[in-house]
Amino acid sequence: MRLNRGRIFLVGFMGAGKSTIGPRLARQLQWTFCDLDEQIEKEQGLSIRDIFHFQGEARFRELETDALKRTAQMNSTVIALGGGAFSSSGNREIVHQLGISVFLDCPFEVVLERCTACKGRPLFQDPVTVSALYQSRRPSYLLSNLSVEVGRQTPEQIVDIILDKIKEPC
Repeated sequence: MRLNRGRIFLVGFMGAGKSTIGPRLARQLQWTFCDLDEQIEKEQGLSIRDIFHFQGEARFRELETDALKRTAQMNSTVIALGGGAFSSSGNREIVHQLGISVFLDCPFEVVLERCTACKGRPLFQDPVTVSALYQSRRPSYLLSNLSVEVGRQTPEQIVDIILDKIKEPC
């Protein structure tokens, strides 16, 4: 079984379902769930949007890496990463040292449907800009240990697929 390190990191673009799938997967495993962005917001007392606005993306990325390093203290935890976290080679190295990564591969048209009305995403501007960001991050996401196509399946179906893949022999 691939869970020897006790951490599963959910990777993917905004709107892929990391914060929806994560708690359900954790519940099935009888683990805890951590949303890295929520953890940063709690520690900083600011929303991600406000951190971007007042401190800049570079500072947010520093906070993100620091929070990711602290996940080494967590055991039996499903961790949802922010959409840009896995784009950093340093963050990918941390994730691969601490657990396994699962890419929630969501078609861009589904991302647009899910995120267009959401005002809390600092990098969601217009569809053309977001499409370019999606395309630039996708190669990094593909470096995950596992990949699961998501989109039209229910969260429960996606959790079942992840559990089946995790249980496959290495």
